[in-house]
Amino acid sequence: MKRLIIEIQKGGLGDHLFYSHLPRIAKQTGCYDEVYISNRSIFRNTDYRKLIWEMNPFVDGFTNEPGIFFYPDHVASNLNLLDKMMLLYGMDDGKRFHEPEIYYKPPVNTSLKESSVYDPNYVSYIGDLRNSKPIENWLFENKVTISHQMKTLKASHLTIACSDRIETPSLMEFCSVIISCKRLYCLTSGTATLAAALQKPATVFFGSGQETMYHHSPMHNYIDLGSNYNLPHKLKKQIKLWLNTFIRIGTP
Repeated sequence: MKRLIIEIQKGGLGDHLFYSHLPRIAKQTGCYDEVYISNRSIFRNTDYRKLIWEMNPFVDGFTNEPGIFFYPDHVASNLNLLDKMMLLYGMDDGKRFHEPEIYYKPPVNTSLKESSVYDPNYVSYIGDLRNSKPIENWLFENKVTISHQMKTLKASHLTIACSDRIETPSLMEFCSVIISCKRLYCLTSGTATLAAALQKPATVFFGSGQETMYHHSPMHNYIDLGSNYNLPHKLKKQIKLWLNTFIRIGTP
C-alpha cells in the first residue's frame, strides 16, 4: 500500500491551495493508494483545513506523522506553479497549467449578481506597492466602479475609496461572495488562488518584483502596476524576504 503524506510548511490560503490538486492526481495516476495530510502542517486559519482538505474526497485523513514538503524557487514558462508541485512530488498526469481544487459548492447570493467586488487584503509579498494609488488610477483609467470592498483584516491591505464593505465571518461565506459577484478584483493573494479554485475569473493586481510563478491561473487577468516604493520600503522588503526564507509563517 503506497501512502503519500503531505506536510504544508507555509500557512496561507494560497499556500495550501497550491497542493490541493495533488491527492486527486496521486490516486488517478496510480502513484499512491492513500493520501494523508500531516497534522504538522501549518494552518493560518482553521477554515483552510476544512475547506481544502476535509472536504477533499481524495484525502484519506490526517496523521501525526511527518510528511513531504516541496516548494519551488522558480517555475519554467511552460509550467505553472501547480504543475511544478506535481512534478516535485514525483507525479505527472500529462496535463499542464493545473488549477487549484476545492469540492465545496457555495450558495449564490443573488444580491451580488451585478456587483464589482474588490478585496484589499494580502499577507505575503505582492510586489512593490506601498499604497493603493496605482490601483485607484487603473480603476479610473479603465472606467471601473467598485460597488463593494471586503472588510480589511489584520494582515496588510491596500484599501480604495469605497464605503460599502462586506464582512464574511467564515471562508465558506467568502466563497459565496466570490462566485456571486459579477466581477472580482484583488491582489496576488490567497483570494486570487481561491477564485481560481472556484473557477471564477478575476482581475489581479501586483507590483514590480513579484515572482511570475504566482501568476499561475490562465483564467485570471494579471495587471502589473509597477512600483511606488521609496528607499525605506525597499529595505523593509529585503528584510522581510530574508526572514521568510527561514521562518515558518502561520500557527502550527
